[in-house]
Amino acid sequence: MDAISYTAARANLASTMEKVCMDHAPIIITRKSESPVVMMSLEDYQAME
Repeated sequence: MDAISYTAARANLASTMEKVCMDHAPIIITRKSESPVVMMSLEDYQAME
């Protein structure tokens, strides 16, 4: 699973979301002094439920 910083995710939000959806690969978003989060497509999330 790839990881990018919050700053990079914010600066490239549209392309990051497109990559997550097209590749069906979640991305870890790291945050300074905070817990990281995961961005994933709705389709992939619903498949987990």
